[in-house]
Amino acid sequence: MLRLDNIAAQFGKQILFVGASAAIHKGEKVGLIGPNGAGKSTLFRYLMREELPDEGAVAVDRGVTVGYFRQDVGEMQGKPVIAETMNGAGPVSEVAQELKQLEHDLADPDKADQMEKLVERFGEVQARFDALGGYALEGRARDSGRPGLPARAWSTATSARSRAAGRCGWRSRAFS
Repeated sequence: MLRLDNIAAQFGKQILFVGASAAIHKGEKVGLIGPNGAGKSTLFRYLMREELPDEGAVAVDRGVTVGYFRQDVGEMQGKPVIAETMNGAGPVSEVAQELKQLEHDLADPDKADQMEKLVERFGEVQARFDALGGYALEGRARDSGRPGLPARAWSTATSARSRAAGRCGWRSRAFS
């Protein structure tokens, strides 16, 4: 669960929150909509523990992973949407990166003498990836960004362009 308890925040003369509270329970899907400057990104910075509210408390239950993309897309330019969405998923993304490297190493003829060791490590990493829910992650990442779109349309659209091409709110969704 994610909880915001009686938070208050102000930037200069701009009051963002006064006594705001919310709870998001496991399995709930929540949309965060508001005009520029309303505090949407600030809420995510609180959940990521990058900032603290002026008053109140923010709690993220143990075992919950929050992933989001910042609004500034400079560091994300030119990378596939789904890959970067998955990169924000915590430990499973690190395991996925190792799995991808091992796949590359297994296909490298120059590493033929290491094949037995690579295959063994690949099995270990693959089991960890599966235990962390990695195989379901891509589906969750796709589902989070395509409300109302068929999976094939989302796949085609997102693989053909970079994140920088679309400044959509789905980049700021939380995954638990």
